[in-house]
Amino acid sequence: MDNVLLYLIGFAGTGKLTITNEILEFSPFLLVDNHFINNAVFSLIDTDGNGPLPPSVWENVGKVRSTVFHTIRYLSKPDRNFVLTNELVEGNDGDEQTFEQVRTLATARGAAFLPVRLLISPEELARRVVSPQRQPLLKSRDPDEALRMARKYQVYIPKDADYFELEVTELSPADAAERILSEVHHRFRI
Repeated sequence: MDNVLLYLIGFAGTGKLTITNEILEFSPFLLVDNHFINNAVFSLIDTDGNGPLPPSVWENVGKVRSTVFHTIRYLSKPDRNFVLTNELVEGNDGDEQTFEQVRTLATARGAAFLPVRLLISPEELARRVVSPQRQPLLKSRDPDEALRMARKYQVYIPKDADYFELEVTELSPADAAERILSEVHHRFRI
């Protein structure tokens, strides 16, 4: 499997990083978790994962993301596989722009590109988001906010892009990873 770009999108707490870690057990991918990018900024401010962030934080995160994407496009080996993760919400212009940046990156690399919408019940999301493993990674841990997001919004739906949708409420991370990799093999015949 060469030059594949998987893009796991879902609400905070869905299990994007956990599923990706399972994917890494089976296939040669490099992880670019959204917190790999975000925490370059988050680690410099006082954030506990339970409160709002200053709006200017996202401008700085965007600069880090641009640098990472530039590196992937121009400096990474052309046959390298990547899994990117992100919380993207339908109807948010900034999230749509982020998706388009990832799609543009995949196109520029000539990569097989598969966005994966990870869906989960609001109740399971609220249960998962409080996991103590999230705190050291500076991830949001507010169950009320997770419930609010899941009930008010939906995970971003890629426009004009072929994507895979996976309900993970009752799936183990290993089973989710297996289904995603199976979809990659099926779609791209690799």
